[in-house]
Amino acid sequence: MATTANLSSILRFYAEKQNSPFIDFKEFCIYIKKYAERHVEEEAALVKYLGDPAETVAAELKGLEEKHLAAVIQNGNKRTITVFSFFSVKFAAQYKEMLVKTSIPYPIITDMPKQFPTERLEHKTDTAYIMESVEKQNLKSPLLYIIDFSREIPQMLIPACVPVKLLLETAQKKIKAILKKEELHDYFLKKLRSTNPTKEISIRNFFTGFIDNPADGFMEFKDNDDYYLWNQLCYYIRLDFNKIQDKTAEDINILQAVQFSEIYNSYLKQKSQTKQKRQDAINELQEKLAQPPYIHSIDQILKFRDKNGKLLYGQYSEDDLKDFLQHVTTEGPEDRLPEMLVFKVSSGTRYYIYKSKVIRLVVRLCNEAHDSVEEKLVNKWYKALLNYEKLPEMTDSAQFETCLQEIVEKDSPVLWALLNANFMTLLAYEKDEDDETLQSFQLFVDGKLMPLSELLMLKNSAVLSRAKIKLPLLYTIPVISWILSLFKGRKKIIEEKKETAFADYYHEENSAPAKKSVSKHEAVALRAKELSADFIPEGSTLDRELNFLCKQWNKMITKEAHDNLTEDVNSLIRDYTRRIARTISSSSVTKERIRSLAESLVKTPNMQKIGERKALTEYVELYILRLLSNLPKNTV
Repeated sequence: MATTANLSSILRFYAEKQNSPFIDFKEFCIYIKKYAERHVEEEAALVKYLGDPAETVAAELKGLEEKHLAAVIQNGNKRTITVFSFFSVKFAAQYKEMLVKTSIPYPIITDMPKQFPTERLEHKTDTAYIMESVEKQNLKSPLLYIIDFSREIPQMLIPACVPVKLLLETAQKKIKAILKKEELHDYFLKKLRSTNPTKEISIRNFFTGFIDNPADGFMEFKDNDDYYLWNQLCYYIRLDFNKIQDKTAEDINILQAVQFSEIYNSYLKQKSQTKQKRQDAINELQEKLAQPPYIHSIDQILKFRDKNGKLLYGQYSEDDLKDFLQHVTTEGPEDRLPEMLVFKVSSGTRYYIYKSKVIRLVVRLCNEAHDSVEEKLVNKWYKALLNYEKLPEMTDSAQFETCLQEIVEKDSPVLWALLNANFMTLLAYEKDEDDETLQSFQLFVDGKLMPLSELLMLKNSAVLSRAKIKLPLLYTIPVISWILSLFKGRKKIIEEKKETAFADYYHEENSAPAKKSVSKHEAVALRAKELSADFIPEGSTLDRELNFLCKQWNKMITKEAHDNLTEDVNSLIRDYTRRIARTISSSSVTKERIRSLAESLVKTPNMQKIGERKALTEYVELYILRLLSNLPKNTV
């Protein structure tokens, strides 16, 4: 034994030296004192055993008793130390012998000396022991366990250092040994054949592979047929041996072996089901990621639900999710982009999107941005023309392009981030034959991204024409327009002077605005506006999302039918919201409440006729929020 100050190791060494697990306390104190005197220079921690070590040893023994490693038996004035690890070593050797000689029985409680304090050993249920050991087992542990069986089977002893695969291998060898007996072999073979008349070949192959196979080692039954037959065989053996009234040691051994085998079979089944459940959840996650709006942040991914409404996160672990995202965003065919791409918007949020959906999303965002950007430019240029101002972007194409970039960067951060992502240029060199949008929509020219004006299909001349159309008639007559511009310019100078003179005054007046009390309807409207941020993707608007969702659930071909259906649905939502608004409060306006209200409305008979339930439900949620954000005072 190497020099050590560990009392448990010293006790085990001394017990093996004495060939007895029972050690006299006084004799051991004398031994450990001499041991410390010889080795204190090698191991300084042994200094605690110099002098009179009795108190030190007694104190440490209490700790070992709590850890189920030793026990002190008091018999009058005599104290005896019982070393549990002595039996751990002995029984571990016995388990190894079983691999060669299957007739050796599993050690049970009655195998221990009468004076041994078995009540001090740690108990484990058969199921808990197998499950825990298969997942993680400390083979260096000196512990000795008592295994409590769930059925009426005598308790058995097993050292923690015995590998669980060795235990299961001994169980298989014991079962194999009885099946090699001619009468039992034919009996159980007949039972399997009678209950599985269509699996004659599988049964013959299973028996040949298991019973007649001379190869040693544990056999893992993972194949569907072999696993099923092995499980059924264990079940039949257990039923028959349970019927025996006066069980022999061999009968008890077989029942213990079958019990361990069945528990391990259940573990394999549970593991397989868990693995399948996790894989199904990952597959559903992939489907969710491929659905509109195509881009998803990690917070949104964690909130994905399955078809039954349960969170997908939890059906797979955090590590499973990280491994999946790591795989799809980094690995792919050589010289090609990975299956999924990642980009970051100005706010710092990272979004995931499938490569095949990038162009589709860019097309959608460009279509949505076209109207809003054009409207913003028309209004801005209209006001400038009213003041007889000329902006450089009205005639200069480069300035117009810069102006578009500023608006898109501010109002459509997702589109801006996508167009400036480092993977966009690389997409020009990849042709996805499965994505018709990528083939039909021209995003690149000679490997370079097209100008923003072309992507948005906006021309400064067209915007300027729209802005001029809005001007009053007098602005279109050159002479009158020139005279008005003179007065307008003079008036502007006077207004600028007034604004400069009274700037400080207005600043002081408005620097500390008076606090206003918020009414009930204002509180509800304010809460609804705040909540809208959780339903609207970053960079989009409420109107954009309503328009996009409406196109998904409203499949009417003609414009008149499309508008009528939309108005009917909107009318139902308005009536429904008007009723609930009378009793709603700002505290009850939550994400869960809005979703619950929307789902209840979509389940009504009038709504049941409309397809695309998911898009319709999301549309109802947003429309309810829109209505609540603009509640009239007499509603609540």
